[in-house]
Amino acid sequence: MAASETSKKRANAFVWAVVLYGALNLALYGVLAKMPERKLSLNGIKATNYEKRMEGPWIWWVSRTYLSQLEQKAQPDIVLFGSSQMGSAIFSAEAEHRGTTVDTTDQREVERLAAEVAKASGLKPRVFNFSMGGAMVSDHYLIADSLVSKADKKPKIAIIGVNPRDFIDNNLPAAAATDSFHFLSPYCKLDNLAVHSYDSPFGYLDYLLSRYLPLRQVNLLAFGDIPPSLGARASFTNPEGKGIDTRADKKANNAQLNSGQVTTKVLRAISGSAGDVKRGEWVLPAYPPYLYMDNSKEYIKRYKRENPPCLAGQKRYFQELLALLHKENIQIIVVGMPSRLSNQNLLSQNFWNNFDSYLEKTTKEQGGTYVSLFKDQRFVEEKDYLDTVHLNRWGGGKLVKIMAETVSGNTAMVQALKECKSDAVAGRDKPGQKPL
Repeated sequence: MAASETSKKRANAFVWAVVLYGALNLALYGVLAKMPERKLSLNGIKATNYEKRMEGPWIWWVSRTYLSQLEQKAQPDIVLFGSSQMGSAIFSAEAEHRGTTVDTTDQREVERLAAEVAKASGLKPRVFNFSMGGAMVSDHYLIADSLVSKADKKPKIAIIGVNPRDFIDNNLPAAAATDSFHFLSPYCKLDNLAVHSYDSPFGYLDYLLSRYLPLRQVNLLAFGDIPPSLGARASFTNPEGKGIDTRADKKANNAQLNSGQVTTKVLRAISGSAGDVKRGEWVLPAYPPYLYMDNSKEYIKRYKRENPPCLAGQKRYFQELLALLHKENIQIIVVGMPSRLSNQNLLSQNFWNNFDSYLEKTTKEQGGTYVSLFKDQRFVEEKDYLDTVHLNRWGGGKLVKIMAETVSGNTAMVQALKECKSDAVAGRDKPGQKPL
């Protein structure tokens, strides 16, 4: 009898718990329904612990730098998306152009591309570099959706650098595994993409519960637009879930930079595998001597399978990225990024044919321009590379020039830049304002 009474009490307690849980959800539903759409803001960025330390993950630095420029009315006219391939080429070429070191955390204005476009067209755009080591196509979409599309003034042109690794990295379980996803997904509408973002049904179920159960959204009431902290969370770009020993890294990095070398520390920063970083730790010198590293073993692992589980999801993100940019009336250039033949040979010729055709078809469907540099003879020499994939300042300079020629040779893009209201495009910077 006692056991029966205990079971009855437990059953009643469970029923009341369910009723209370449902009542709380209903009560919160009305409150949350009246709240405006969550938007990543500079105030939210500056309310994080990262701001207090001025040290944080790469996605925090990228978001902070972009939103700071918007606040200063220095909206970019051209934005660049890409992974470490784009970052390596752009940062290296930019440091050479400026004749000084470039900090990869927050020095993301691309003066060299602006100068090349001005030389070819007479127009001087502002250019912002969103590229980030370890980024996948899904990360490009999250940045475009949470930052670019929600800005009051949109850029006129987006240049997206991609190669197979942006789609098929075998080390990536799913789109949701990146720092960018954790940091930016609360500000994105992923209803059409969430099912492609997780590597298990349980991950997708957790997303649905977080999205539609008000009790799972109380952080909106508590924290507003403050982005989530990555903390010690392990991720695709920071597998061990920890920051860096800044004192040791600073000492080693400075010593190697003083010797005029492109160091493994700098390459590590470009590749996005450094946890939390701060200004002055990860800089590229202006005129480093030639240095080449063979990183084939790394890419043998990345390309172990040509059709890993993440591929279908990344393709869906790519299509949604182009559709989003097209909807926002942003002109699109997709660049198939060059790499060494030894790197390309890790994948079959059939893969390359299908991949190249897919990029061209998908880009043109959204009215974009596709530039394939996969087999381009201008990038066959070893001297243009840091390793089998990443361009150095010589190769980066070639890439920048090709981008500028593509923009300047496109009538619609030139017209879009002409319509820009910014003083930078008109070539008349305001008194006291430093040109970007």
